Amino acid sequence: MSERAGQTPRELSVDLYRVVAILVVVAGHWLAASITFRDGRFGDENVLASMPWTQWMTWLFQVIPVFFLVAGYAGAASWARWPGRWPGWLRHRLAAVLTPTTVYVAVMLAVVAALRRSTVDPSQLAFGAWALAFHLWFLPVYLLLVSVTPLAVAAQRRWGLAVPAVLALVVGAIDVAALAGGVPAAGSVNYLLGWAAVYQLGVAWCTGALRGARPALLAAGAVAVLAVLLWLGPYPASMVGVPGEAVRNTSPPNFALIAFSAAQAGLLVMAASAVTARLRHSSRRRVLAPANRTVMAVYLWHMVPVAVVALAAYPGGLLPQPVLGSAGWWVTRVPWLTGLIVVMAVVLLPLALAQPRLTRYVSALAERVPIRLYGPVLLVGAAISAFALYRFAIDGFAPDGQFPTLTTVVYVVGVTLATFGRAEPQSERGVVAERAGRG
Repeated sequence: MSERAGQTPRELSVDLYRVVAILVVVAGHWLAASITFRDGRFGDENVLASMPWTQWMTWLFQVIPVFFLVAGYAGAASWARWPGRWPGWLRHRLAAVLTPTTVYVAVMLAVVAALRRSTVDPSQLAFGAWALAFHLWFLPVYLLLVSVTPLAVAAQRRWGLAVPAVLALVVGAIDVAALAGGVPAAGSVNYLLGWAAVYQLGVAWCTGALRGARPALLAAGAVAVLAVLLWLGPYPASMVGVPGEAVRNTSPPNFALIAFSAAQAGLLVMAASAVTARLRHSSRRRVLAPANRTVMAVYLWHMVPVAVVALAAYPGGLLPQPVLGSAGWWVTRVPWLTGLIVVMAVVLLPLALAQPRLTRYVSALAERVPIRLYGPVLLVGAAISAFALYRFAIDGFAPDGQFPTLTTVVYVVGVTLATFGRAEPQSERGVVAERAGRG
């Protein structure tokens, strides 16, 4: 893959970090998934709560900050390269996320609709449908951050590293209000501001604000802050929420998680140049492009193998259910993970074959919609889609065992506004096509 003349060489470390982050998240979910089947009913056990020593392992498996870091970089880089105006860019970025997401949501809702007509226990349906939806939680935040990327880039160019610093300090101030001020509801704001601070670090990286010794200083300072926060409390050591804890670093993201994220960001940016240089002269570079095209599907669908293997293995006694944390339980992780990998491969094959055709179909359909969707309408569509995905993540695809009719309608409206219709006037589209042709 050669770089176009006049373009900044692609930062291949970003592609690698994205793929690795998603795969680590999937591996973490699969390892920690402890499904039970007793008295004819499915349930689950929490590994972090039952085996407290594993909470330190979350420092290795908590890589969602890496995803938001590279998302910020990729968003800023995409905006810098875009030949047209903002509405066209936004529609393009939203469609890239919402097209595969909508396929997943549509399939899950179809399954729920079919099971509603069967004899499946509504409470069991609700549990299973929630397990297949909870991992969508990051998409609402991501959609909102993508929508304001041009503002994030402009702010970064105007105020530099003060932007992520101020966002981090605001997160800390909200922590004080929520934890010490007796206003716990205030912490909900950090679901957006916390990840916005990490996203902004990615923007800063892309715009050149994290050069020289700055990444090392960022990592060292963040590690020092995190050590003080964990020593003084009330922040726990686990970087993933543990049931029963009064404070969870991720629910919502708090100042401790921001410090942890900043340390990760500093270390990754420090290594980026060496990683990219190595990849440029490695045959493995050819794997990055298809891996990046597939990794979103891997994340969206990775809980489906959990449901399939659990249904196939536990009611029939194919897999034993030893005590959580025992030697036998760790041994059963081997056939468990093997089954998940096999099912995931089977799921991904038709998706990989269908994705190019689906992308072309959606693009062609969008071009035929005889309406023009300018910036404000696209923003409304993104916000509506984000709200619906938030409801799916919180309630599942079958809240109380029922089909989520209202949330589904809201989601369809949001996706339609965000991805269909013409985002630019005809004259601008001619300019875009002309510039693309020159490249």
